[in-house]
Amino acid sequence: MYEMKTRVGFSMVGENLELPLTGIINFLQDCATFHSQDTGYTTQWLVANHRGWFVTDWQIRIHKRPVMGENVTVRTYPYKARGALASRYFTITDWDETPFVTANSLWVYMDLDRSAPTRAPEEMMKSYGIGAPPTEDFGGRKIHFDGDTETIEQVRVDKTMIDSNGHMNNGKYISLAESLLMGKGPFNFYRIEYKAQAHEGDRLLLKSGVKDGQTLVEITNTDFEPYMRLEAIKEE
Repeated sequence: MYEMKTRVGFSMVGENLELPLTGIINFLQDCATFHSQDTGYTTQWLVANHRGWFVTDWQIRIHKRPVMGENVTVRTYPYKARGALASRYFTITDWDETPFVTANSLWVYMDLDRSAPTRAPEEMMKSYGIGAPPTEDFGGRKIHFDGDTETIEQVRVDKTMIDSNGHMNNGKYISLAESLLMGKGPFNFYRIEYKAQAHEGDRLLLKSGVKDGQTLVEITNTDFEPYMRLEAIKEE
């Protein structure tokens, strides 16, 4: 287990002063990267060795949204590592351990020269500390949506969206998707799939659809091949 303590800042929240999904995912992603950083497998080491950890799936349950000024603890629990794949469970709580967010995720270790998965070094996985899987039930990883979607807008990927892996940062997809969820919901469970990598200059289609209480946001290329899919629902 690895944890970081932080605080919800004004630049992170929306007009309702609550932390949006983008801010939540940024906390989770930062916690995972700081964990790797503090075990010696820094982002600089990964870049120099042409390697990177890419998240492929999120399942995120929001118990209560953190608000402006709140102190939070973000924890990550690596588990079930095999070959190029590893899973991480996350929690976000206040400093009195009141739960805000729980999340499950799947990551793949990539050879950036070949743009292909490669086996993670055994020493790396030992340094992360692989524990038991979570007992919380998040359901399946895959999104099943048989409704229609409508293209809402187009966006071009610019330099500000690119991270050290040379492609569009995971959080940027969520920020775009979240703009299509405005005025809908409220939602407290999100299932996210990353399908492909967008690069500078790519044109993105932002699509959305609703059916039977399920809201889907899909970001595709101009041939309608998906980069990312996000399902938002309200759990009882």
